[in-house]
Amino acid sequence: TLECGKPGQLNGVEHARDYLHACLHLAQHPDHPVSPHDIDLFHTVATVKVPEETTFGFGEEEVDIRFEEDLDYLNFRELARGTRIGWIKPGCSNALEVIDEHGNDVLQRYFSFEGGELKLRLPVMPSMLTRDRRVVRQDCLGYLMERYNDHLL
Repeated sequence: TLECGKPGQLNGVEHARDYLHACLHLAQHPDHPVSPHDIDLFHTVATVKVPEETTFGFGEEEVDIRFEEDLDYLNFRELARGTRIGWIKPGCSNALEVIDEHGNDVLQRYFSFEGGELKLRLPVMPSMLTRDRRVVRQDCLGYLMERYNDHLL
């Protein structure tokens, strides 16, 4: 998958076009493996959803789960363990659903709830995080990716 930004943004379309043009016009494919420092490879490990019964917002709203106001700014940035994503209202135990590619609940693997704060347990790179409430309800809040290092073996 080639991620190129939000739908409808011309710079994303231009990026995809330029990348594909460069690939199609390679003079040759190298015979040697790609150097490990030349590639950062990630794979999607979980989908983050907000349950229908959970109220949510961004910034200063009084809701069950309040995400950072600039949540979408975190997309495609490698975030450290302990990074705060938002706040959980006391007593709201089912504020998020985090499901892996096999349908397993992996909420506890990726998130912790400390003093009302929603924090990452592991370093991840979020993708497609959205502040669009309609998209969150119809699809998901976003995805989590982890660094994939098998190509280094």
